[in-house]
Amino acid sequence: MLDLLSLFGQVVEEQSFTVVARKLGISQPAVSNQMRALEEKLGVKLLYRKGKGFALTPEGETVYRHALHILDEWTDLMREIGGSERLMNGKVHIGASHIPGEYLLPVYLAAIRKLYPEIKFKLTIGDSLEIAEKVLAHEVDFAVVGALFDTERLTSEFWLKDELGLVVSDAHPLSTGQSIEISTLQEYPMIIRESGSGHRRAFEGALAKCGLDLNDFNIALEVGSTEGVKNAVRSGLGYSFLSRHALESCENQGLVWMNVKDFRIERGIYLLTRRNKSLTVIADECFRYLTAQKSDTEGSESEPQTYL
Repeated sequence: MLDLLSLFGQVVEEQSFTVVARKLGISQPAVSNQMRALEEKLGVKLLYRKGKGFALTPEGETVYRHALHILDEWTDLMREIGGSERLMNGKVHIGASHIPGEYLLPVYLAAIRKLYPEIKFKLTIGDSLEIAEKVLAHEVDFAVVGALFDTERLTSEFWLKDELGLVVSDAHPLSTGQSIEISTLQEYPMIIRESGSGHRRAFEGALAKCGLDLNDFNIALEVGSTEGVKNAVRSGLGYSFLSRHALESCENQGLVWMNVKDFRIERGIYLLTRRNKSLTVIADECFRYLTAQKSDTEGSESEPQTYL
């Protein structure tokens, strides 16, 4: 019965038999059959067709409200008696922007797998805006991104602080300097991340505070990934601003971290979910684990994004 109530809750939240079937790896008819089985057990009609979709009957609204309460109570019970591991199997689909997806999350996912070996993960990486749209489209359970999205439909929770700094190749003319003026950089080719990335928004925000924008610089290349930026800098194509997280294992690989006078870029990395939408038991457990690892100090927050 708990499985049927859980499936019913997912159908209501996703507003789509097809989406639920895809997430669970079963057929749409199987979801429909399970919903009919629940209606037969309860002896009431839960859903009715409305246009191209469906809506809850009054009885369905009552069942849904109680189902959420029952499932929450069951999860709490299993946690208290140490039985949560028996619930922890299946797939969790996480979205991530490049820095958390490529350099941070793999370590944490490995730790979660040690606790719950039956969990399987899917990690989708893209720029922050693209990943936020996937959260809205229910294509991922939750996401970890380098930009703040607090809207009517999305909510962000601070996770870790990130710092962006000037990086040049060890053969670059600036590599022997100590502290560089931001105006000096205008003379040299620069490599930037793609539009839509949290990385780029943080950089443009820092420039704006100095009364500058990208048009004041010599943009030689726009790249869609952090690794692409690092390789382009290493090859001598230009300088860039990169996350410290992306360089922690690269100190001796032809890249030099430089200080820019009176120009510091800090940002937050955030856990992103749909507002007022509950996660599955296993996705919620993973979300809770990541939340428990968050740093105590928040980075400089960018302006909330309101276009989603």
